[in-house]
Amino acid sequence: MILTESTTSSNVPTQYFIPKNFENNFGKISATLKGFFTENRMAKMERIVQSRSRQVLTVFENTHHAHNISAILRTIDSFGFMDLFFLYSNHAMRFRTADTIDRGASQWLLPKRLESIAECAKILKKSNYKIALVSLPDFSRTADHYISHIPSFASNSFHKEEFKEFLGENKIALIFGSELHGVSPEWKNYADCYVSVQMYGFTESLNVSVCAGIIIQNLREQLSSFQKSFLLSNFEKELILEHWIAKNCPNSLEFISNRHPHLLPWFEFVRSGKFFQPISS
Repeated sequence: MILTESTTSSNVPTQYFIPKNFENNFGKISATLKGFFTENRMAKMERIVQSRSRQVLTVFENTHHAHNISAILRTIDSFGFMDLFFLYSNHAMRFRTADTIDRGASQWLLPKRLESIAECAKILKKSNYKIALVSLPDFSRTADHYISHIPSFASNSFHKEEFKEFLGENKIALIFGSELHGVSPEWKNYADCYVSVQMYGFTESLNVSVCAGIIIQNLREQLSSFQKSFLLSNFEKELILEHWIAKNCPNSLEFISNRHPHLLPWFEFVRSGKFFQPISS
């Protein structure tokens, strides 16, 4: 039940998809609502979607401070990525954003919540991601469960042939743990490599949002230079643009309900981002 430009497998959990009953509606929300945006606003969305990429997915484990989450969202949007997971082992924990820091970044992204490392890892492995554990350069926070046989890359070495050969055309998932404890020991069962930020001062660690910014910016520059499939496919671009239009058009729900009620189920599907429903089974 995947609608794409070419034959793909529904065994890829992170694949954007459109159920068969909506295939004929694809593109109709964009066509219906585009006139409600100024030419400049529409042109900006069309320009930005051309630079979007899904080659980097970020996973934040038990991150709950609104300030950090909001800064993380701005970072991911600023460097042109889309998908992120918030992984909470505590089922009662919720992620919140601070509006003064987020500044609307979350409306351009597709965050999803997961509650199990095993489920998250299975999704990533089945989707052909390399799982990179973000660590301190000396591994002091993860020494008890350090994996000696997998490679380690500093963010300032992503330009080197060793990293390019390791990653190839694969996507990469960055696993960020808490600043106090690092990533959970369970990740050692799934990790493909370590990633770190080289530091030169007395400070032993960076704020998670600062660390994410440095790594993601370096990945953006390097992956875009050697990966042929770095940018979104045409299908993904059209779908993301329709999602943005549905989500950001003022009074769109009322307009569709009154004028085009037959499009309402598709409108609610695409606006909510339900085309991105990563599940492990």
